[in-house]
Amino acid sequence: MEAIKKVIFRQEVKKLIHIKADSTLQSMINAGEFPQGFRVGLRRRGWYEDDVIAWMKEREQEARVTAA
Repeated sequence: MEAIKKVIFRQEVKKLIHIKADSTLQSMINAGEFPQGFRVGLRRRGWYEDDVIAWMKEREQEARVTAA
């Protein structure tokens, strides 16, 4: 049986990645710099928390390689 993944929404995503503006998140999505997530209803977008955390770890690794 597959584990249930936690879905988080825009406000939670912004807190997790430390940004304040919706427009910043949208710009990152449009530029392909952040996962697009998926539609949850007509006007709501969700992300799997695991995917956002994986994205954060990827960015951390990139920063370490760049700094070295």
